[in-house]
Amino acid sequence: MYPTQIMLQEAEKCSRCGVCAAVCPVFRELQRETYSSRGKTEIAKALVAGELPYSSYTEDIFSKCLLCLTCKGACPAGVDQGKLILGIRAELAKRKGLPFSKKVAFKYLLKKRNLFEKALKAFSYLQMFAPPQGNGKLRHLPFFLSAFGKGRLIPDLSKTPLRKEFPEVIPPSKAPAQMRVGLFSGCFIDFVDPAIGRSLIRVLGRHGVEVVFPKKQTCCGIPVFMSGDLQNGLDLLKMNIEAFAPYELDAIIVACATCGTALKESYKILVEGESQEWRDRVNAFSTKVLDIAEFLTQKIKLTKAEKESVRKVTYHDPCHLNRGQGVLSQPREVLKSLPGITLVEMRDAQRCCGGGGSFSFYNYDLSQQISRQKVEDIQATKASVVVTGCPGCMLQLKDQLGQKNSQVEVKHLIQLVDEAGV
Repeated sequence: MYPTQIMLQEAEKCSRCGVCAAVCPVFRELQRETYSSRGKTEIAKALVAGELPYSSYTEDIFSKCLLCLTCKGACPAGVDQGKLILGIRAELAKRKGLPFSKKVAFKYLLKKRNLFEKALKAFSYLQMFAPPQGNGKLRHLPFFLSAFGKGRLIPDLSKTPLRKEFPEVIPPSKAPAQMRVGLFSGCFIDFVDPAIGRSLIRVLGRHGVEVVFPKKQTCCGIPVFMSGDLQNGLDLLKMNIEAFAPYELDAIIVACATCGTALKESYKILVEGESQEWRDRVNAFSTKVLDIAEFLTQKIKLTKAEKESVRKVTYHDPCHLNRGQGVLSQPREVLKSLPGITLVEMRDAQRCCGGGGSFSFYNYDLSQQISRQKVEDIQATKASVVVTGCPGCMLQLKDQLGQKNSQVEVKHLIQLVDEAGV
């Protein structure tokens, strides 16, 4: 990897037109040029040229990015702000180092799933000094953990991770098997909300799909390399490639928009400085990755079932699914095929919810400001359920709707498919 080269390639495309500032969720709230995409691009140029120091101030500017890719989608010159942010954060990590907690998590915990599980359980006991109940209930994170968000509603860990509920090869309920796919669970579905994974496995099984769930897989790595730790991010990439390597698979299925973007797009960037062998392996792996909405519309083709509509739902587009992977129409196609469902589009469904992974934990007040309009748009539809394809967005929406005492449920797309029995 060559962070400086990545920064320059993207920064030099910028024509300073300012279109990005008009759509940037962070700039909308802070109204400071340095926090806009254009401002970050100019600062990046100055950093590379040695005209500005890599400082705590610089670190703050580049930490306040949701990586929502709204600027990339609007930029006439095609500046990829994600690559620019990756390069800057990598350079900051190299010069200033990472916090001790991230060093331990990235180097040791994320590479050993059992150890990571124990660490998560230990942390969960800090929530109001009560043990996790394992029922998905939302609890307030204590105010004294202000670095991770004051008063935020956060779900319990699952009592049992998804990977401990199933064998490595899961035969379909409808025999014989028509296809064989790999399941990349990601961390949230594995440890926090295995119900999403169970629904996915049930739906695929009903359609004659054998599911391979490699137990050696680990975190997709996006929290690691987007924090600037490229080496440990590369290590996780290689662990995941090796985990799936022994199996002949028709596709690799993900139900997390962020994981999907990492596996499809980011992995190719991470191995740019690696051997041709690793570049070829990553390309072969990435081309097999499909979001579950893509798989259902391309490989299974759900048939519209006639039933009087009894439930009104609305759909939120995750940034990493829509702008990151170009998956926009497929989830809606799936929803429209489900019996008993009426899809009501919210205003600006592609607006970022303000989650942004760890962004919402380290910038919770700003995250709440950004999500305010999203919550209003959801409530305006009068829908009883808001559906999405990203566990991170689900976490954010549950918190923000919960703060308003809203009765709107938040569900993953595959959960509605499973409930419909199709």
